[in-house]
Amino acid sequence: MKKVFLACLFQLTAVGVFAQAGAAYASLQSGKLDDAKTQIDKAITNEKQAAKANTWLYRGDIYAGIANSPLPNYAGLDTNALQIAYDSYKKAGELDAKKAEEANKKIADLQPIAMNMGSKKYQEDKFAAAAKYFDMARTLNAKDTVAALYAGVAYQRAEDYAKARDAFEALINLGSNDPSIYNVVHSIYRTEKNNEKALEIVKKGLAKFPTNKELKQNEFNLYIEMGKSEEAKANLEQSLKSDPNNLEYLKNLGILYDQTGDKVKAQEYYEKALAVDPNNYDANFNLAVLHYNKGADLNKKVRDMDLKTYQKEGKKVETEMKGHFQKALPYFEKNFSLRKDDMQVLEPLKSIYTILERKADADKIDKVIQTIK
Repeated sequence: MKKVFLACLFQLTAVGVFAQAGAAYASLQSGKLDDAKTQIDKAITNEKQAAKANTWLYRGDIYAGIANSPLPNYAGLDTNALQIAYDSYKKAGELDAKKAEEANKKIADLQPIAMNMGSKKYQEDKFAAAAKYFDMARTLNAKDTVAALYAGVAYQRAEDYAKARDAFEALINLGSNDPSIYNVVHSIYRTEKNNEKALEIVKKGLAKFPTNKELKQNEFNLYIEMGKSEEAKANLEQSLKSDPNNLEYLKNLGILYDQTGDKVKAQEYYEKALAVDPNNYDANFNLAVLHYNKGADLNKKVRDMDLKTYQKEGKKVETEMKGHFQKALPYFEKNFSLRKDDMQVLEPLKSIYTILERKADADKIDKVIQTIK
């Protein structure tokens, strides 16, 4: 009699546990997510229940409901609910191939929930949490360009730049039509001191957006930073063939030739840049400095002369020196007319006026300098 009683007790217990998954689903259907969670969490600890795909499908549904609940008491039951729902559906598909299609459909249905949760966290300025949800949405639908974009932006705001870069690169690989994405990825690689990858991204961007000025400028800057002056020259000269009046190309070629010591070619390109835009500050400044430095070198040469050398050569060198300063003058004056507070213009301008014995003009500039100091 005792043995029969024990057997019956075992059967009752087994049936009770077996029923818990179904009871959990019934609680879900009636909107009692807290009860449903308690019941399903207990069900998966039972070996027989845990071996059934339906148990995990129910668990996925319950945790998806928690993740998507507008009620704080339910939404707060588990902050990792969406991931648990995903893992549960995956488990269901693995346990029973016949349930795989249903499980995968339910997984796909988690994507808009992830996007909504990401948006909510972003609006609360919880950028790291937002990024996690957007990234999950991206995982759930690898072709969703919006999810990739939002993940990248949220990771940026969370200052997790490596993950931001990954998300933006995924967006590029999906065929992004926004050149700014290439520029952002390039910037992150440069911050990481990976100029080779930065250049690779810029070139990829230029293949799609060949006339984008920012990409072109970033390519130029990278060539300079990487010591690839000849590549930069060749690239810009090739670009000028199809766009001969491009101000940035002309100015940057002037800079390249200037930095590599070919002052004649540098002057040629600065002058071509100014023919396109006479008010370009950089081209005016660089051309002014080019002539000014020649004059300054000759001025030093005069100062270093002994009396005998000066009597023989000094006047001639001084005339040549003043000629260079005279050539620099209109470019400094142009920049002064454009910007009145640039000490890099004011100091040499005062110096030129002094050397050319234009005291009134030198005094005028000196007064401007004193007001700034």
